[in-house]
Amino acid sequence: MVVLSKGKNMKKLVLILCLLLTNYANAETGYDPKANPEKDLKAALVSAEEKDKLVLVIFGADWCPDCRSLNKKIAEPPLAKTIDDNFSVIHVDVGRWDNNIEFASRFGKPIEKGIPSIAILDKDQGIYYVAQGGEFATARNAKVNSLNDWFEALLKAIDNQELEKRPMSK
Repeated sequence: MVVLSKGKNMKKLVLILCLLLTNYANAETGYDPKANPEKDLKAALVSAEEKDKLVLVIFGADWCPDCRSLNKKIAEPPLAKTIDDNFSVIHVDVGRWDNNIEFASRFGKPIEKGIPSIAILDKDQGIYYVAQGGEFATARNAKVNSLNDWFEALLKAIDNQELEKRPMSK
């Protein structure tokens, strides 16, 4: 067994801690600038069909505090259960409005007035909802229960066929 000096042990421990924190931070946000949103959407559509769910597309970026806040909140009860029970979720990195812009435009103008933004569609790519007015751009100020109430009301409107579905642009 090799015994390292205290200085080397401390440097090694700090390096490991930094790597773990970086991985935690990346897992927390979920916006991978190198991800392929077309591939992710196809996988989410398959999952949505298999599990009888809708698809929730979340547009954002790691640098955005409201994007990070929304992602934390969708992991908290009761919103986590609502999301998990009803949606296959994908995150689409839009960088600083310079990444995946063509993909985002297939939904209309979801990021024009701020991120995070969302789109909700069914397994057949019919769009029920797209946030186009910056509705989630102040997510850090939103309460988890309020967000949950909003999603529950939207799901009820979809179930009651109160929302008109439109096709996604190709």
